[in-house]
Amino acid sequence: MASVLRNALFSLFYPHNCPTCDNYIGDLSKVVCDECLASLPRTEQAQIQDNGTEMVLWGKADSRAAAKKTMHMERAAAYLFYEKENPIQDMIHLMKYKDQPMIGYKLGRQAAMEMQYAGFFDSIDIIVPMPLHPKRLRERGYNQSEYIAKGISDITGIPVDTTHVMRIKNTPQQALQRGEARKQNVADAFEVNHPEQMYYKHILIVDDLITTGETMRSCLRAMKRFRGATFSVFALCKAQ
Repeated sequence: MASVLRNALFSLFYPHNCPTCDNYIGDLSKVVCDECLASLPRTEQAQIQDNGTEMVLWGKADSRAAAKKTMHMERAAAYLFYEKENPIQDMIHLMKYKDQPMIGYKLGRQAAMEMQYAGFFDSIDIIVPMPLHPKRLRERGYNQSEYIAKGISDITGIPVDTTHVMRIKNTPQQALQRGEARKQNVADAFEVNHPEQMYYKHILIVDDLITTGETMRSCLRAMKRFRGATFSVFALCKAQ
């Protein structure tokens, strides 16, 4: 009863509004209103082999078998398409640049609830969020991918690890790069430590947005030091 009263008082003085349409949301556990949630452009990739996210990440590998052999990648999927003029555009901006990382956490939870029935998280041993460079992390105050990973973890029970993969190059934003510059921008940007502790694990790498896939491929190359490990990839969004 006391918690209900506290929530009611909190809502009275600090109304919980949808970050995209500004409509009031009575349920504090929801990140957006039901209308905006329903309008988010889901990819349904969790149940589609050779989906668009997988093919982007394959890079020069031209098949699932080749990607598994060269990159040790099991599967990949994005939860949503990143579309302009859709609420997801505002949500990603708020999450990354306006100090609202809980958007990532709650969307991670929602994604896990919807995708777990396709078996996407089966056999995953550990979740690794895409790391930020320490300077970028200090400036932002949080890693949005870690919040997404924690949301997934809360639903699946799979632990999150933030200690074995590091970003060692503070590169300019990929969105500002074009063509071959994207690849060069993130070359050798990642490093791993104590790789022996991750041997033979099935690791899910979590990122907020995949465009050309260069950042993720760079991370995967560094993680090859995890002998015998296999990798799957979850992205909150994939650019169209």
